[in-house]
Amino acid sequence: MKFLAVSPEAGDWTKLSPLAGAVNHLTEAYARVGTEVLTCSPFYPALLGDISAYSCVFSGIEHLRNMPFEVWKSPHSLHTYIRCDEYFARPAIYGESGYSYSDNHLRFSFLASAALTYCAEIDFQPIAICGHDWGGALVGALAKSVYKDLFGTLPFFFTVHNITYDFHVTEQEIEKIGLSRADFNMDGYEFWGKVSLLKAGLFYASKVLFPSPGYREAMLNSNLPGGLSGFLCRNEKKLKGIQFGVSYPVWDFNIEADLPIEDAKRHARKKLEAHIEKNFDDHLVMYCHLDEESGRTSETLATILADITKLNFFVIVGVSHNSPEGEYYRSVAGQNPGQITTMDISPDDNELKMVLAGADILFAANPREPSASLVLKALAAGTVPLTGKEVGCANLLANYDGDFKNANAMLVDDAAAPDQMLRKLKEVADLFAAAPENWENIVRNAYRFRYEWDRTISQYLITFGECC
Repeated sequence: MKFLAVSPEAGDWTKLSPLAGAVNHLTEAYARVGTEVLTCSPFYPALLGDISAYSCVFSGIEHLRNMPFEVWKSPHSLHTYIRCDEYFARPAIYGESGYSYSDNHLRFSFLASAALTYCAEIDFQPIAICGHDWGGALVGALAKSVYKDLFGTLPFFFTVHNITYDFHVTEQEIEKIGLSRADFNMDGYEFWGKVSLLKAGLFYASKVLFPSPGYREAMLNSNLPGGLSGFLCRNEKKLKGIQFGVSYPVWDFNIEADLPIEDAKRHARKKLEAHIEKNFDDHLVMYCHLDEESGRTSETLATILADITKLNFFVIVGVSHNSPEGEYYRSVAGQNPGQITTMDISPDDNELKMVLAGADILFAANPREPSASLVLKALAAGTVPLTGKEVGCANLLANYDGDFKNANAMLVDDAAAPDQMLRKLKEVADLFAAAPENWENIVRNAYRFRYEWDRTISQYLITFGECC
């Protein structure tokens, strides 16, 4: 099988974004099962570091606005880059100083058009076309308009990594980006009188894929701004949630030592104590990660933090150094140094892996992250997540409800409800005090849980097969 994939972010970057990381993992998983995927993304000189390893392998003219482009590749990479310095040799991907580039619709329609031209010129014959987020959305529309003679019958699969991101332009730009004016209406790609690139991807897709079943359900049951909820509900049959995986060679702290998880956790606990210069004594260690995807977690934690200190927990709050939340939690930690501390969130994955490995509980109250990968990363560290039944991957987990034999998580009906989260923490404290061997069984279950990217790609391929 062959597929063409178009994404605004992917490749051998010096530092990966969540979107680029996910697309890279998908591309690598396709390769492992022998599926040939032509993954096209922009050539960003600012993000690729040393570009001496890359060379031009193709030059052509795309057919939407008849602009020249080049295709660059590295002999050691699975990625294909569309190069146009006018559009992509900029300091940032989408905009600067809080403002989007005004020509983003031109930049990413060009990306889609160049990818389709290249596909045709090298006689790459895909059985389906895939687009990622709004920056890759227009490849589906162009396949059915400008390139309909070549690709018009192919199914288009649109993966929405995060529905909060979109780009809007005026209707005067419709023809410039290859859309059919007939579809400029509320049931098409129109959004409050403007063109929504995200809606264009949703509208022209054969299937819309979300990064977890929980995220799909949230989209259908949330009151999204601008009436998008209604549009999604009308197209519910083509929406599917497929859980994104985790790279266990990266996140399993015990993968090399391969110790019994109880021993590995004890070593990790001592390492974490030394790193933050604290003594956990006999407390359970609870970690709370407050980043841009943490949603209402901070609000919920702050409400019950005083109550948590009355239980047998040592609380570590990961928070950005310059955020207002950081100032609050550092102040609280100063008043309770024996049970609360803060850590500056680092871009280094190794530090997050270390704190997850040394912790017993991950406090994740209603996170916004679509795939809930932090929950999966905690499980890979043998750390039991406390989160909501509606969150991302929660449908895959086994809640502790008195039966410790199969449980690997602590789930509540509403993770934004402080009383529910506190009640569950009390259950954890009571279980640990009364039957530590049962708690260790839950930890073992958590560590045994695995959801690799290969499982994600197997579900993708089944979905593609059903439509192709």
